[in-house]
Formats: sequence, C-alpha cells, structure tokens
Amino acid sequence: MINPAAFQLDQLGWRRKVFGLLLLCLVSSTASVTYAAEKKKVISQQTYKVLMAAQESLDKGESARAIAMLKKLQAALDKKAYEQAIVLQTISHAYISQDDYTAAIPPLKRSLDLAAMPEEPQQRMHYNLIKLHMATEGFIEVIALLQSWFAMVEQPQAEPHVMLATAYLQLGRYKEAVEPLREAIKISKEPKESWYQSLLGAYSELKHYDHCITLLHTMLKLYPDRPNYWRQLVGIQLAESKFRDALATMELAYLRGYVETEQEILSLAQLYLHLNAPYKAAVLLENEIRHSRLAKTEKNWEHAANAWLLARETGKAVAALEKAKAKLRNPQLGLRLAQLYMASQRWVEAGKTLDTILKAGKLNATGTGQAWILLGIAQHEAKSLPEARAAFEQAKKHRKTADSAEQWLAFLDQT
Repeated sequence: MINPAAFQLDQLGWRRKVFGLLLLCLVSSTASVTYAAEKKKVISQQTYKVLMAAQESLDKGESARAIAMLKKLQAALDKKAYEQAIVLQTISHAYISQDDYTAAIPPLKRSLDLAAMPEEPQQRMHYNLIKLHMATEGFIEVIALLQSWFAMVEQPQAEPHVMLATAYLQLGRYKEAVEPLREAIKISKEPKESWYQSLLGAYSELKHYDHCITLLHTMLKLYPDRPNYWRQLVGIQLAESKFRDALATMELAYLRGYVETEQEILSLAQLYLHLNAPYKAAVLLENEIRHSRLAKTEKNWEHAANAWLLARETGKAVAALEKAKAKLRNPQLGLRLAQLYMASQRWVEAGKTLDTILKAGKLNATGTGQAWILLGIAQHEAKSLPEARAAFEQAKKHRKTADSAEQWLAFLDQT
C-alpha cells in the first residue's frame, strides 16, 4: 500500500525560501502587483509590511508571533478579499512551519472559498489543500476535493491519481482505487514501483487473481530481482490450480537463486512429482541435500528415495535410503530399505538390514512380524536355510504373519 505520509511536508511545496519568492511576486516597489490574469490584483503597503514582518518572525522560528500578527491583519481586512486570501495562505504556511497540518487546513480553505485569486493560483491552492488533508489522513475530504480538482484541470499528472487511489485504499474502497492507479501508471513515463504494489494489493483484496497474475508478470519484467514477486506469482498460480504455470515460474525463480528456503525447495520437488516429473524432483532433492540447502535428515533422504523410485531408479533410491538409515536408523526406513534390497535381489544386504532392525527392537508387533517374514525370505534366497526356518518360526508368533509363516515352513519341509 502507498503510505499517505509520502504526501506530507515534502510534497506540500511550501518552504520559507519559496514563500519569500512568493512575496516578491506579490508586491512591487510601489507595493502593488499584477498577476497575468484577467483582473489586476493589488495589496497595500501596510499589508505588505506585515507580511514581511511575519516572514522575518518565521525565519527566526517565532511562528506563534507570526500567526498572531497575521490573524490581527486578517481581521482588519474585512472587505479586501484578495489581501485576505494572501494573508490566510500565509497563516496556513505558518502552521505548516510548526508541523501543525490540522491547524493549517481552515485558513487555507477560507482563502480558497474567497475565490479571490486568479485561476492558476486558485488551482494550486486547491491542490495544496488536498495535500494537507492527505497529510492529516482526511481521506474522505481528499476524495471530494480531488474530484472537483479533476474537473478544473485538463491534463492532470500522475500524482493526483495516486493520491485519489491512496485515499480509496485507506478507506477500504478497493474497487474504486483500481482505475486511478491504472491511469497513473499509464500516463507516467516512470511509474513508481509502489503504484504497482498498491494496484496488486487492490486486485488481491478484490480476489481478481487473473489480474494479479497479469500484473505480476509486468512487475517481474520491470523488477526481476524482487524475490517476493516471484513467490507471490507462484502462490497465486497454485491457488488458481495453474500448476504448470506455477512450475515454470518456480523454475525461473530457482535459476535466479530465489528458491531459497527448505519449504520452497520441497514445494518445487512436489510440483515436479505432481506433474509426473519424478526424475527432476529426485535430482533437485539430491542436489540440494548435497549442497546443504536441504538438511541431511532422514525425512529429506526419504523424499529423495521416493522420487527415485517413481523415476524407476531403484539403485539410486537404495543409496538415498542408506543415507537416511545411517542418520537415525529409523526402523520403518530400514524396513523399506530391506524391501528395496530384496527387489534388487541383494539378499545378503537385506538380511543384514533386517537383522539390525529386529535387534534394535523399535518395530511394533505388525512391523516385527513383517520383518521376520522378510528376513526368512532373504535367508532362503541366500541359501541359509536354518536361519530362514528360525526367522519363519519367529514370524509365526505374530498374528498377522502367522499364516504366511506356516506356509513358508511347510515349503521348507518339502525341500
């Protein structure tokens, strides 16, 4: 969102040096001034003297004294609308010098309401009043004043459109904020990044996710080095079930080094798996574990093993599970590793793995029975028949593997 504070004092354009120049424009050596306007506008010598005295007080930091002098002068200018308008503007400026923007609003509004200034100064005063309301978070007033200001100006610049959008955003009127933001971006030669961010925020609040995606593509062309924009685009694409688009975005972000966290890396691997690219998932996981961007935990090695299995790379799946087993000796992982050894007809390794698991005693009853059955089969295939029989006898003690164990024992009796 755009910070309304961005439109505070720096953008008000009223500084003491500027004020001094303003006075020089307002008066001549004969204490009168002519604007390039339809009617001649003059101020008296007395008014000029008080204005200059007030400016001197402001330069000394005596703003309260300046305000008192100006208010006294303004009260004496009952029917001199033009001079009143000048004095009221100066009072407003004095309050601004105190950073009291709230107090600066009424005198500037009164000056504007007098309608005593030529067209261009009147428009500038109108616009400065808008900025003061923005600085004091008077967003409803900002909207009303800007709408009337737009009616007066033929080709407004981008800033007033942004101010209007900011007011709408601050009031939660997201739909109304969209068009002025789009217009500001359109007419500006160098739109600010914050304008795009605000438009993205409005679209998001409105749940216009297709617009979010289109805008984020534009933002990434302009600001490709913003990791958060890549993440936002992926997040919206995933939420909209645009999985292939999300994968393409994530791959580009990965190449740029913006897929950094463990969760992001795992999400990329999951996307590969979801889109039937297990080999890419496995290569990614192994590479990230090897470079320590993924922790060398048994869970991550298991993720890699699963991906290798789906890619029909049994040998690499075995290698991954061996590393997982070596870390924490999880019995379930060990059991799975033994099954992979057996699928590869590596009976001795399977037997050793199963023996280690059973001695650790960490399997539940069902897992223990299954491990004894597998050990019996591995020993049988390794031609270690006494050891096979002993394993099947143990498996027979477990309810869920008892029938299978009986069948194997009967088979051994016949051989």
